Amino acid sequence: MVFYASDYLEIYYYPEYQLIETRWLAYAPSKAYREGLEQYLNAVRQHDVKLWLGDYRLGKVIRMEDQQWAAKEWFPKFLPLASGIEKMARVQSEDVFSQMSSDSMKSKLDISGLPFQFSEFKYYEEAKEWLLEYSSGAFGKQNED
Repeated sequence: MVFYASDYLEIYYYPEYQLIETRWLAYAPSKAYREGLEQYLNAVRQHDVKLWLGDYRLGKVIRMEDQQWAAKEWFPKFLPLASGIEKMARVQSEDVFSQMSSDSMKSKLDISGLPFQFSEFKYYEEAKEWLLEYSSGAFGKQNED
C-alpha cells in the first residue's frame, strides 16, 4: 500500500512482510528532501517494520547542507525508532554523482552501531532477494525491473 507519495519520493508499506520500501524518483530540493525523511519517521512510528528497502536508482545528489541536517538532526531521531528493523537494503543510484553524494552522506553517519543488518546493492532484485531470503513469495511487483 502507498504510505506517502510526492514528485520526489514514494513510500510503500507491505504489511505481509512488515516491509517499508522507499523510492526516490528525482532530485529533491531541500524542502522536499527533508519532508521525505520526516515521512520515514512517520512510517516507522505508524507501522511495525522489520525490513526496509531503500531504492535510490533514480535518486540524485543530496545538497551538502541537507546531508549535514540529516546527520545532525534527522539520524538521531531515526535510530531509536529503528530498533525493530532487522534488515535494511539500499539500492545504489544509477547516477555516478549521486553515488558520490551517498558516499559523502555515509561518511557523516556512524552506521557501525546500527541495530540491524545493512547492505548495499547495485541491483533492485538482489536487494529484494536479500531482504526476503527467509520469507516466501514476492512483494512490489510494480517495482520490478
